This record gives sequence, structure tokens and C-alpha cells, in this order.
Amino acid sequence: MKVVSIVGMAGAGKSEVAELFQQSGFTRIRFGDVTDQEIKKRGLELNEKNERYVRELLRQEQGMAAYARLNLPRIDSALKYSDVVIDGLYSWEEYLFLREHYGAGFSLVAVWASPP
Repeated sequence: MKVVSIVGMAGAGKSEVAELFQQSGFTRIRFGDVTDQEIKKRGLELNEKNERYVRELLRQEQGMAAYARLNLPRIDSALKYSDVVIDGLYSWEEYLFLREHYGAGFSLVAVWASPP
């Protein structure tokens, strides 16, 4: 099974590329879902300020690979049925964590495009 992570600058089209993988049969996992769940769990309003607060808090508590670590059960579960595309890899530590865990089954696709 394959795990492909889409990387690129904001507005480059990462989510659009992830959607194409999903249409090709990959299960799409959005790392940002962890942020949304944590905001709801804490009873906070879903907005940019709280998203930033929770992202920074999770990384402070669990290190810069927090999102890879927290999404690992979802990835492993999805791999039982299909290949996986990750939408939202944001740190070198997340890359190293996933590379170590999945080895040659892990790859990156970099989206290089100018925002509109």
C-alpha cells in the first residue's frame, strides 16, 4: 500500500491534487481534521484564531510531528482498504515520522503553482 502526501505553499492547489487522488481510489486524510476535532472538544468557536491556538498547543505538547502521530491510526486503518493521500503535511518532523513509519511506501508530491 502507498501513502502519498501533498505538499506546497498556501493556495498552490494541494487540496485539488488530493481530490484527484481521491477520485482515483485513494482514501483522503486531511491532517487539519485533528485541529477541528480538538476545537470542538474544547468547546471553542471554529475560527482562524482558535485554529492557530490549537495547532500551536498540540505541537507544543506533542512535538512538531504531532499531526502525523495523531493521524497515524486513521492512516493505518485506511491502508487496510486502499492507498492513502494526505492533505496537510506541514513540517519536516511530520515528513521524517511518516518516512520512518512507512519507509518506501511513503512519498511526496509537491504542488508548485502561483496562487490566483
